[in-house]
Amino acid sequence: MPRVPDRRPGFPLFGGPKDYGLTLSTSPALGADGRLADGVRVTGSADPSVGPDGCSALLGAGGAPPRIQETPGTYYWQVHRICTECPGEYETGPVRTLTLRSPVKPSLRASGRAYAGYPFFVALAVTGAPDGTSVVVERRAGSGWKRAGSATALRGKAEAVVTLARGAQQLRAVATIGSQRIEGDATRVIVRRAASWQTGARDDGAYRGRVGSRSVRLTVARHGRRVRSFRAFVPMLCPGVSPGQFTTQIGTATISRARVAPDGSFVAASRPRSGMAIRVRGRLKRGKVSGRVELSVGSCTGNSAYSAARG
Repeated sequence: MPRVPDRRPGFPLFGGPKDYGLTLSTSPALGADGRLADGVRVTGSADPSVGPDGCSALLGAGGAPPRIQETPGTYYWQVHRICTECPGEYETGPVRTLTLRSPVKPSLRASGRAYAGYPFFVALAVTGAPDGTSVVVERRAGSGWKRAGSATALRGKAEAVVTLARGAQQLRAVATIGSQRIEGDATRVIVRRAASWQTGARDDGAYRGRVGSRSVRLTVARHGRRVRSFRAFVPMLCPGVSPGQFTTQIGTATISRARVAPDGSFVAASRPRSGMAIRVRGRLKRGKVSGRVELSVGSCTGNSAYSAARG
């Protein structure tokens, strides 16, 4: 951090290297003391590498989200130091701009076979993106793109439910981080015609099974082409009062209906209320159903395998 020259008239008393500071803000507005009015302030420290009267300051990795250091956008920064007898008690440098861009590169891949008119999961990768980043799946439509699904990233991953028409489709993942919209490369997905079902009337009926030590129930109907009244009791981990501590709770995941694709697979996603999300995937084959159920309620999350058999 360069030293700000002494330009004040009179007898100001300027602070030394340890009295320097830096402010980083989303607005160029100044306060009554001449410093950026609203922003993150960092105190400098003496740094011999920049000279006997210089100091350096840095922005650490901590702080509550959204953190400036991982949020793309245009920011304003300014050097200042303590100065008694100066107006506002500070000597301030010029306001400068800084543009931060994210190196994240979104990508996607289809999970399993895709059938026309049947929902399927698309796995999204946004390595390096902050938790809570919004990721949208877009499909090419003529010369432009249209929204096909969306998800929220956690630990650099997300999963969206997409339903497409038959044929070769072009999909891409688009992440929005701060003010930056980041478009991934297009991925070609072949969507098959729904035909030649591997399930049939012999699969219809009530199914019972287990999710770990808990129960799961569902009904198969319409000649093996519908799953109805899916209900599973899912173990969930919930953060405790003290950091690093967790408690276990049992949540209920319910899906009213899901369409069974020709290969016996089915997926469903639901948000019954704010802060709650349910995802179910499975495969019906020879009177048995197996898959995974995911449930999140507030800060509690669960992800368990299940299996069930007819009768």
